[in-house]
Amino acid sequence: MRIFIQKKCWRPTWLGWLIIAIFILVGGRLFLSYSVHFLSVNHPVKAKTLVVEGWVETYVMIDALDYYRKNGFERMIVTGIPITIYEFIAPYKNTAEASVFTLQYYGFTDTIYRANIPTNIFTDRTYSTGLMVKSVFDAHPQWEKSVDIYSVGVHSRRSLYLFEMALGKEFEVGIVAHPDRSFQAETWWRSSKGFRNVTNEMLATPYAMLFFHPDRQQVENTIVEGLLLDEIVDSRQEKNHEFADSTTSPFTRDERDHFKGFNYFVPDLNYRVKADIKVDTTHPPFELATNTTRRPVYREYGKLSFYVNDTLCELTAFQNIEHRNHPEYGKLLFVPFRDRTCGSQSYEAGRYLDIPIPDSSQLWLDFNLAYNPYCAYADRWSCPLVPMENQLPVAIPAGEKKYIH
Repeated sequence: MRIFIQKKCWRPTWLGWLIIAIFILVGGRLFLSYSVHFLSVNHPVKAKTLVVEGWVETYVMIDALDYYRKNGFERMIVTGIPITIYEFIAPYKNTAEASVFTLQYYGFTDTIYRANIPTNIFTDRTYSTGLMVKSVFDAHPQWEKSVDIYSVGVHSRRSLYLFEMALGKEFEVGIVAHPDRSFQAETWWRSSKGFRNVTNEMLATPYAMLFFHPDRQQVENTIVEGLLLDEIVDSRQEKNHEFADSTTSPFTRDERDHFKGFNYFVPDLNYRVKADIKVDTTHPPFELATNTTRRPVYREYGKLSFYVNDTLCELTAFQNIEHRNHPEYGKLLFVPFRDRTCGSQSYEAGRYLDIPIPDSSQLWLDFNLAYNPYCAYADRWSCPLVPMENQLPVAIPAGEKKYIH
C-alpha cells in the first residue's frame, strides 16, 4: 500500500509570468479608473420629487438647489440623521434641520419635507432614511411614485440600491451623483480620503446587493419607537430650557439660580398605553380643590380605562371650563393622578397629564409625559389636588420624578 503518489505540477514559464503580470497590471489599472465611475452612477428619471441626502456638505446643497430649479421639480424632501457631534451646542437635532436652514439661507422658499431617522437607528441608516421618505409619500398619496436622489460621488450607487429596496417596486427611482470635491476622482488612490471612500464603497455596495436582507417590519417598528422616544426626550429638553430662561421661566431668579434640571424616569414605551374613553359631559361643573383657597371650575369629560401590566385601571379626564374656548388649552383634557411611586420616587401629591380631546373612542395615554404640578417646585403655587377617583392601584415608573431642590 502506497501512502504518497507523484503528480506533475505545471507552472508558468518566464513568458507566462510576463503575461500574468501584464494582465494584473492592466486589470488593476482598469479597476482603478472604472471603480469611481461605477460607484458614482448618474441616472435621473425626471421625477417631480427631488430627495436630497441631508448629510451632504454645503457646496453640494447649493448645487442641489440649482439642480432643483433648472429641472422642474415640484417638491423637495431632505433626509437626515441625528447630529451626534457637538450636539449640545448645535441648534439642530439632525442633519435634515440643518440642511433645511441652509437651503432657506440660500433663497429656497418652497415647502421642504423632512425624512429624518430617530436616534435609536445606529446601522443601515441609508435604508432607514429610504423608509422615512416612503412615509412622507404615504402621507401624500396624490404624489406620483417617482423620485430622483441627490447624492455625492461614490456613495451614489449604494444609495440608489438601498432607496429602491426601501421604496419598493411601485416607485421609479433615479440618482444624481454630485462630484466629490474632497479628492480627485481620476486618481483617487493617491489621497487618503479618496482611498478610504472608494475602497469602503467597493466593499459596502456589493455587500448591500448580495447580503443585505433586512426585516422591513422590524426596522419600521424600530423607527416608530425611536420617533416616540425622541419626542419624549425633546419635550424634556425643551422644558429644561424654558425653565432656565429668564424670559420664559415661571421660576424666580433665586429659584433659577438653584435650578439644575428636572428629574425623570428613563423613557419606557410600556407605559404608553391605549385607553378607551367613555365620554359623559352630563355632570354639572364643579369647583376642583387645590392646595390653596383657589377653586378653578372643571367638568368631568369622560372615563379612561386601560391596562398597566395586566391591571385594569381607570382615570377621570376633566375639562377646564374657563379655558374651554382657548385656542390651545381648549383642545386639551386635564388628567391628574396618583400612583404607587408617589412619595417614594415621584411627587407625593401626584402628577398631571394633558391629553388632546379625542375624536374617537380610543386614544394613547403616554405616562412618559406625566409632569409635576408647580407646587412640587415651590410652595407659592396653587395646584389642583388629585381626586380620590384618580388614585391608581399600580406603580407608574414613567414621566417626571421628584424635583431635586
